[in-house]
Amino acid sequence: MPLQRLALPDLMQAPPQPPPRVTELLETAHREIDEFIHREGRQLHGFVGSDYLAAFAAIQWIHREHLLAGHAFCEWGCGFGVVTMLASLAGMDACGIEVEPLLAERAEQLAERLEIPCDFAVGSLIPEDADRLVEFVEDIAHIDTDSPAAYDLLGLEIDDFDLIYAYPWPGEESYLEDIFEHYASRGALLLTYHGIEDLRLQRKT
Repeated sequence: MPLQRLALPDLMQAPPQPPPRVTELLETAHREIDEFIHREGRQLHGFVGSDYLAAFAAIQWIHREHLLAGHAFCEWGCGFGVVTMLASLAGMDACGIEVEPLLAERAEQLAERLEIPCDFAVGSLIPEDADRLVEFVEDIAHIDTDSPAAYDLLGLEIDDFDLIYAYPWPGEESYLEDIFEHYASRGALLLTYHGIEDLRLQRKT
């Protein structure tokens, strides 16, 4: 079934002051990410932070417009888990999937320290039975096709999620959309970040 593009408002034009818990999360996360990158001397393969405040505004708007059938959220490639935690603060049952164990560990530590309820799983966002899709993307450097899927660790499947968030690298967009279209439940939403002032929202029809 095709994906339906939904129009998002200009969420960052005169945005409201975020709640104190969101401000605390963003300030802490930005500080820890900067320190982590400085200490590592490099960015981990595939890790780039998105516009967290815009993502939070979008999740809030989606809630406000009653576009979701439920409250289950997943962040594909969650990195430090910031958007996962923002979704939790917005009232969702949030989890994040990250293939790099060190990043997932830092996400868990940050969420625990800030007392934000969410779950993180180390593994691939690609389902175990996605061989038909995997063969087309083995040459995309930022997609891990070898690690086991993370969904068993969460006790969930893709069609359990009402909203999935991702920040695709160039070349990944259509592949992530294919996974979502093939495995997500009807009515689920896919929110993707494509750079400054470019958030896209799609529904599986």
